[in-house]
Amino acid sequence: MQTPDTLRRLLARALIAAPLLAAAALPAAAQEIRDQSFKFAFVQPKDSHMGAGAVRFAELVAAKSKGRMQIRLFPGGTLGGDIQTISALQGGTVEMTTMPPGLMVGLSKPFAVFDMPFLFNSFAEADALLDGPVGQKLMAQAPAGLVGLAYWDHGFRNVSNSRRPVARLEDFAGLKIRVSQSPMIIETINGLGANATPMAFTEVYSALETRAVDGQENPTAVFDANKFNEVQKYLSLTRHQYNPLIVLASGKAWARLNDAERRVLTEAAVETRAYQRQVSREMEAKSTASLKARGTLVNEVSAAEIERMRRHLAPVSAKLAKDIGEALVGEVTAEVERLREAK
Repeated sequence: MQTPDTLRRLLARALIAAPLLAAAALPAAAQEIRDQSFKFAFVQPKDSHMGAGAVRFAELVAAKSKGRMQIRLFPGGTLGGDIQTISALQGGTVEMTTMPPGLMVGLSKPFAVFDMPFLFNSFAEADALLDGPVGQKLMAQAPAGLVGLAYWDHGFRNVSNSRRPVARLEDFAGLKIRVSQSPMIIETINGLGANATPMAFTEVYSALETRAVDGQENPTAVFDANKFNEVQKYLSLTRHQYNPLIVLASGKAWARLNDAERRVLTEAAVETRAYQRQVSREMEAKSTASLKARGTLVNEVSAAEIERMRRHLAPVSAKLAKDIGEALVGEVTAEVERLREAK
């Protein structure tokens, strides 16, 4: 038989435990999300397609976390170029970024597959592959110290220069073209007959202005947002490469988060995807029309000439496939063919 003192002790323990049990019954997000902020760095201006995605992402993170998780945006390369940003993420001094996956080829070879020349014919093909099993498999192979959350859109890359329109394969000859620090695009531009010049994005405008290089290659919306039309006369719609953007989190920052906090960031990145792609592609269309109206000489490249360029680059593509891994490249190209046949 229990004594009055024993009963009193049991009652006291029950009163202490009751609030804890009640708290355990609350939704995980309400219970676990803590006040914190995250630096989100990217090289494009805030009013670019990258900026549009980053702003929507920040809004969703704040809404999903009831204001506890705040995203602080650092656009325009204010915290450094892409390569410096990758290093900062790995070191944990910057928590998030978005950039083309090909910039991480030196850390993870599989990511190079996205930079294969003339891999995609349309946005629909790219989206389907990236959001499907193959794209998710590749995302899981993000370099050490980085966590992939979602694919956004950067666009098809086009060549601009200050010397002449590029309408045929032969027009590439002798042009000194700034490229990103990706081995894949260096091989592609050299393979087309130009002289690829790797350079950090933050240095490009000055290099074009001083004629240190003849031209550059980027999606049209990037060309417009960074006012390259001020120092470039010709823009040729070569569409020689499609670039997604990958949203990345610092592995060190990720390790400090609990499941509820990770879920907020992942869901926000994925939910931003459709909006960011739409904005990016609308910006491209508007930029093309606006650039023409402002005097940039924009020329289309015929489908027949693009196919000729693709065939010309076949040896380059074969070499790149060996570097990346022929099995992976075969898997990706087979999936692209399947998607085309399913249309």
